[in-house]
This record gives sequence, structure tokens and C-alpha cells, in this order.
Amino acid sequence: MQPNKVYTATITTGAKDLTGNQLDQNYVWSFTTGAGVIVTPPVVSATDPVNAQTSVPLNQKIIATFSKTMDASTITGATFTLKHGSTAVSGFVSYYGTTATFGPATNLLPNTTYTATITTGAKDLSGNALVTDYVWNFTTGLAVVVVPPTVTSTDPVNNAINVALNTKIAATFSKAMDPATITTATFTLSEGTSFVAGTVSYVGMTATFVPFANLVAGTTYTATITTGAKDLTGNSLVTNYVWRFTTGAAPVVTPPTVTSTVPANLATGVALNQKVAATFSKTMDATTITGATFTLRQGTTSVSGFVSYFGMTATFAPASNLAANTVYTATITTGAKDLTGNALVTALPGLLQQEQVR
Repeated sequence: MQPNKVYTATITTGAKDLTGNQLDQNYVWSFTTGAGVIVTPPVVSATDPVNAQTSVPLNQKIIATFSKTMDASTITGATFTLKHGSTAVSGFVSYYGTTATFGPATNLLPNTTYTATITTGAKDLSGNALVTDYVWNFTTGLAVVVVPPTVTSTDPVNNAINVALNTKIAATFSKAMDPATITTATFTLSEGTSFVAGTVSYVGMTATFVPFANLVAGTTYTATITTGAKDLTGNSLVTNYVWRFTTGAAPVVTPPTVTSTVPANLATGVALNQKVAATFSKTMDATTITGATFTLRQGTTSVSGFVSYFGMTATFAPASNLAANTVYTATITTGAKDLTGNALVTALPGLLQQEQVR
């Protein structure tokens, strides 16, 4: 019924009861309706970009905010469109809260005017539609200037000589790179046609290649970072970056030696509770000084005990007193190594103690 109207209802004498008796006369009554329900249709209250905006970024998402919560099922690619001229732009439409978003499938064209439209097919939760299509325009800016990444420095530098055999090869970029593209496939080291095995890491803006083994002395190596290396926006090096360096002579390796022992070799009258100690010529790798590399035997029988290392001295402490008047042989094997991995050349029998205890 219409608001603020008088309506008349009538039941005529044609209405009869079950025995056929009818009304004596028509029954008539009137009533007046109240004010009508005020329907407030939704409107678009804000957009991004705003109407007539210029220099819009090419990767812009188009956003429209409504005056009330909308029925999400009515916010679709059919009711929210983007065109340049008569050409529809492909994209994806989403709705959250009171905001609809159109995300173009690819970057917009530079210096181009686009028209965004939300049609009357968009409705609120009560089914009320926009009164008219909402239309706004914007113009994109110029094309983005792509600045590809470059290698700004390396270590070793190009054509370096006398490079250490244990060197790590590093390259620093002009901008942050995508770590997923800095790998052994894009950062390589080769000697002639042979590739060097190693690992690649990326921290900050620097990539590092670590060879699995020392490089060969007096050899020229070629390091390469390919165009597969990309920055965070997907821009690649323009060309492969290549540099070379030459290693130096092999270093003089000075293996560790045992310089003294307690008891001394061939000592006699050794106390039964004696701890056996050996001092080295240089600091050793403590992880290589163990019960496997420092042993004590009586004949072919191993003596149980505990090995420790402090300073430059290894100590074997027997678990119980030694037997009286017995010859023991202490051995430190070539498994014992210094901090750079150099092992004893031999077990150095001239310094190994044979103890006659009492």
C-alpha cells in the first residue's frame, strides 16, 4: 500500500454462512496508512584513484568504498569493471568490509585514461541497488624507468694475483637481489672448462661462493654471475658479469709435532697414578684429541682412561692405577690435527713414551 493513504475495506451481502444466510447489508470500514519506509540506497563514498586523478602508478589497484555494507555476491567482475576506451581490462575483483577492489591482471598502460564503473547490479544486504552506475576516470603516469641491477665490486677484484688458496669469492650488487635467484646455477667458478664445486649464499647485497676445497696454486679462475640473478622486482643483470683472478703459490705447510711428553720416552720408575701428557708444537683442534687419537696400551691391551686437551697439552688419565713394574706404550695418531687441519706427519715414535712403572 502507498504511504499516507485512506483505504476502504468492504464485505458484501454476497457473503453467506453455512446454511445460506447472507449479510443484511454490506460491511464497510476504513483505515489510513502511515508514512512509507525510507529506503536509503548505497552510494560510492570514496575511490582510489579519485576521479580525474593523473600520474596514477601503472601497478595501481582500483578501489571503491561504499556507504554501507554490500552483498558481496553482487560485487563481481560484471558489476565492477575497468576500461580504456572500449577495451575491457582483465583483472580480479574482491570485496572486504565496505570496500571493493579491482586488481588488474597486468600493469596498466602508461599515459592512458581509464574508466572505472560500478553498475546498479551492486546491492546492499537489503537488496537495495545503486541508484545509477557510478563512473570515474583517471590517467596513468609515464612508464616506469627500469634500473637493472649491476655488480659494483668483487673480492677478489678482476685480474687479482696471488689470491689465497682458501679464498671465498664475493660479489656485491647495486641493489637488493632476490635470494632465490642467487644460486650455484647463477654464480659459478671455473678453471678452464671445469667448474669448481662449492656453495653459494646471499646476505645483505653480497653473494658469496665458497669452494668445497682449497683452490689450486698458480691457477687462473673465472667467476661468473649470470643474467639469471634478479633484483626484488624481477629485473635481471643486463649481461653476465665475468671476472678472473690467479691464485698464489701453495703455502708452506708446517705440520704439528709432539715437542715433549710426561713421562719422557723410556722413563722408568713412573708412579702408578701417573697421568700421561703430550705437549704439541702448536695449538691443536681439540675435537681431534680424543680417546681414538691418544691411547695407552700395555702390550696389545688398551688401558681405559679419559683424554682432555688444554692450551697445547693433551692429557690421558687412566681410569685406575697402572700395574707395577710394567711397560706401557702411549700413542698419539695422525688423526690429531692443528686448527688449520694439518695432521701429525707420523706417530713420531722417538717421542712416544714407554714407561716402566713401579
